[in-house]
Order: sequence, then structure tokens, then C-alpha cells
Amino acid sequence: MGQKISLKRIITWTGCNVISYGKAAGSSGKYISSISTDTRTIKENDFFIPVTGENFDGHDFLADAVKKKCCGFAVDTTHKKSLEYAKANSDPRVWEQLIILEAAGTLSFLLDIARNYIRRFNPLVIGVTGSAGKTTTKDFIVNILSPAFNIKYTPGNLNTELGIALSVLEINKDTQFFVVELGMRAKGQIEMLSKTVNPDIGAITSIGASHLEFFKDVNEIALAKAEMADFLKEKGGVLFLNNDDEYTGFIMENVSCRIIKYGRNNNLEYNFLEKGADSSGRYDMELFNSDRKVNEFVVPVPGYHNMYNACCAAAICSYLGVDKSTIKNGIEGTAAGENRMRIIEKGGKIIINDCYNASPLSMKCAIDTLKTVAENNNCRSVAILADMMELGSSSAELHFETGKYLKNKKIKVLIAIGEISKNICMGCGRETKAGENEKNAGRILPEVYHFKDSGSFADSARDIIKPGDCILVKGSRANRMEKIIDFL
Repeated sequence: MGQKISLKRIITWTGCNVISYGKAAGSSGKYISSISTDTRTIKENDFFIPVTGENFDGHDFLADAVKKKCCGFAVDTTHKKSLEYAKANSDPRVWEQLIILEAAGTLSFLLDIARNYIRRFNPLVIGVTGSAGKTTTKDFIVNILSPAFNIKYTPGNLNTELGIALSVLEINKDTQFFVVELGMRAKGQIEMLSKTVNPDIGAITSIGASHLEFFKDVNEIALAKAEMADFLKEKGGVLFLNNDDEYTGFIMENVSCRIIKYGRNNNLEYNFLEKGADSSGRYDMELFNSDRKVNEFVVPVPGYHNMYNACCAAAICSYLGVDKSTIKNGIEGTAAGENRMRIIEKGGKIIINDCYNASPLSMKCAIDTLKTVAENNNCRSVAILADMMELGSSSAELHFETGKYLKNKKIKVLIAIGEISKNICMGCGRETKAGENEKNAGRILPEVYHFKDSGSFADSARDIIKPGDCILVKGSRANRMEKIIDFL
């Protein structure tokens, strides 16, 4: 944690009830120097906040936290039995030393602490959200700002309430910028996160059908992503929007904060010009401020779509007054994230590892990248695609559309894995039996294979995949597609 917090402040910020100040504390003047939400990594004198997930409840581990010498813990008002169990299974001499606070929702308790904590130090907050590209854009911004400024940020893809709150608590009096990725699975979540971090600058990288299961349509997703705009307006902040995204106009009709658009149109305040891609699909691009060239750099993460992410990051940092060379070095020094557009050369094959997750929008971007890299290396293009999750009643249609897109891009081979991915095969023009290929007979269609799971594909991989192939591997996180790379 960046700086210790007095127990008195925590009580004031959260409105919690005090069950025990702890015998050693004597009063509410005691300080909390570190907060933990995981008893697997908790350290001595940490204050434990048990949170509840889909498959776990941190309250089940209160006794473990006590045994590991936490200084105290919070407990939800609905978990009195968990409190009783922990007390019964703890040393009474240790128990009487503990700070115990009762809150109406432990996650809300943590968010209340984070919201008030960040306002004590007031760094400039840059919030990035979007259906695709938000992690890469955040990474670009972080790499640009890090050499010249004292910054904190959400690491990896810690873009949920829990990850963001814990990242906020790393801020200290010297922090100048806090760069935060805002994830979303439901309406109101961006509003909650924006309320916590209070952004000065926002960016929406793209809008697509991610998590459509939880929304009526993509318009509703766009409105949910734009929930941060009200907080930007209050602070006189600015929202950066991708001018080439089809939902940007809709967002602009529904927000009232200041907007700066970026994209390919040279009439925009920030725009870019593509200069071509190398054999790994990495693009050289020029950045313009209105009609004046202000920078040129190679985007180190493959894919045409990543020029938009680089443009967004460069535009934000240019707006903040960061100099040209710092922006260029920051962009070019950014590595692809784990399982995100990583190029691997293995056994005479080029593998594009984009296994981290998948949505209809990111699938299309990945297929575009496959086409570019395959053509630039004179390779046969092979797409190994698995089910996309959380698409609700539109799932079959969106998988079908992915197949149509793949066919139109003239990808040579499709290997679809998973029950829902049969619809990708159908979008290519036909359905196959499990593991069976139907030849093209001269038609502009890919060879199509379907397997129920990655294990059944492993048995046939060597018969399908050949040296000289360029292979895209992609699917939703639940499919754990990275394990396929081991037997390619």
C-alpha cells in the first residue's frame, strides 16, 4: 500500500460498524499499513478484506487470515456465522488483539476506501475502456509516461472492482498519474469504477458485442461504456473517441463532456497514416495533429487495429504535453501482453498467439492480422478458433458472421474447436462432421475442420498443420487455447 491509513479515516470513509478496535489499539488511532484480499498471499499485520466471487467466499478463510497474523479484518453484516466460526477456531489471546469491522458489503467497503484514498493524493487519472484494445492502449500509455513521471497503474488485466481498488491503494504522495483500465460485464459497472477513480481523461477504444449476454444490444453496451463521461464533465475532463468506430456517433449524441476524436481522417485533431507492415504484421505509422505531422513510429504489437490503440495513447500523451521522442520511445518499447498478439516461430511455422480472450470484434481484428502476416511471408493461412462466450441469444449468429468474415478474407484453413464454433464452419459455407474436412472443389472456401475440444484436435494436428503455415490461435479465456500451441 502506498501510504498507511488511520483506522479513524477508514471508519469515517466507509460508515462501518466497529466490532472491536483490538485490545492493543486502545482507540481508533491505530493505522492500517497494508490490505489483503487473499489469504494465500496475506502477510503479517495485513488487514484482511474478504470478498465474494462466483466460486468462492473470502469469509470462509477468516480463520486462516487470523492464523497468518493479520492485524484484523472486515466482515459482511450477513456473515455472522462466518465470524462465529472464525472466533471458535482462533486463539482467544490473538482474537482479542484484532481490529474487526462490520460492513454492508465488503467489496463496497473496499471501494469506499479506494475512492477516498485516491482523492487524498489527487493524481491525474487516465481511464481506458472499450470492447477491445483497452489493455494494449493502457500499456502504451504506461510505457510512454513511466520514464518521465511517477505513475501507478492497473497491472495486466486487473480491470475489475477488486483489481482497481487494490491498484489505487498503491498510490502515494509522489504519484503524478494513475492509468486505469476499466472493465465491464454489466450496466452500471463503469459508473461504479469511475466513481471510485474519478478520471480526468477517458478513452473508449472500440465498441463491440463483448458480454452481449448481459445487454439488450450493442447500443446498450456503448451507453454503458460511456458512463464515465458524466465524471469527466464534472472535472472539466476530456473523452477520447475512435472516430472510425461505428458507435462513436451514437456515443457523442448521448454524452455532454468535451470530446477529442482520433482516427484516419486528416480533419481530426489527432490522426494517423499507415506506412505499411513488416513480415510480423507490425505497422509503421505517422501521427498528425490536425494537418501537421508530429511523430512517426513502428507499432510493436502486430495488427492494423493496434495502430488505433497506439494513436489513442499517443494522442492522450501529446494532449498532456509529453514530448515527441518520449512518445515514440514509449510506443516502440511496449511488448505484446501475455497471449495477446504474440508472434512465435516454431518448427518452420509462424504462430500468432492471441489466446487471451475473444469477442466478435477482436476475432475480426485477429483474422485481419493473420491475413497480413501470412501474405507478407507467403504462408498458408490457418485459423484455429474456439467458442466465444457470453454472447447470449446472438451467439450462433455472431459465430456464423465470423465464419463469413473469415471466408471473405480468403483464409485457407479453418479449424474450429467447441460446440458453438460449429456456427463458424457454417458461416464459411458448410458444416463438417467432427474432425472431417470437405475439400473446396475449386470454390473460394477454406478447408474446414471441426473438433469438439482441443484434445481431439491434438490427435489430428500433425495431419493438418504443415511447416510453412501461418497459424492464428484464438478463443475465449475459458477455452485455454494456449495449450494448443504446445502441440503445433
